[in-house]
Amino acid sequence: MLATAEGAAVQARKGRPRDERLDGEITQSAVAVLADDGFDRFSVEEVAVRAGVAKTTIYRRFPSRSALIEAALSRLAEDNPPTLGPGPVRDRLITVLTAIRTATPDSPRGRILMHAMASDDPRLAQLVHARVIGPRAELLLRVVDEGIASGELRADIDADAVVPLLVGPMLYLGLWRMRENVRRVEVDQVVDLIMSGLTRASGS
Repeated sequence: MLATAEGAAVQARKGRPRDERLDGEITQSAVAVLADDGFDRFSVEEVAVRAGVAKTTIYRRFPSRSALIEAALSRLAEDNPPTLGPGPVRDRLITVLTAIRTATPDSPRGRILMHAMASDDPRLAQLVHARVIGPRAELLLRVVDEGIASGELRADIDADAVVPLLVGPMLYLGLWRMRENVRRVEVDQVVDLIMSGLTRASGS
């Protein structure tokens, strides 16, 4: 009985366990506000309204507006391309780039990126890169580095230069997807064209 009472006392001092479901609702609402209003007009008050909670509830979990924005951006990492297993470089690139292309500009993530690009705040750019863009770029960089190491790609290419070469067409295809000639272009076509410059010609 004493042990039970002591355990209850410890739990009382710690307070109630944090409700992870509520955390998720708050950060999801914050993502929606960022997508709709951008960073400059982002407000904790609007997040509270959309999440159906009091501002004090938010501040108990996220002590500042900046902390809430960072948590919202971290949530966007949930739609990062899946961890890749072994396989040909071409197939792995198609998997990652397809995920990038299909994250359309009118999705919350795409709209948040558009807001970030319109901002002059370098700290915001660094945060968005670290939370949203960086993980995808790192995955592509790893695929290219491993392709060089395996001999599938040329040893003299600069992997850092290859990543924007791969991502750029996906952004174009996503942005102009309403055009029929753009919709007809497949990711594997783009990858094959780029791969022709990343691999050595037969017999060379």
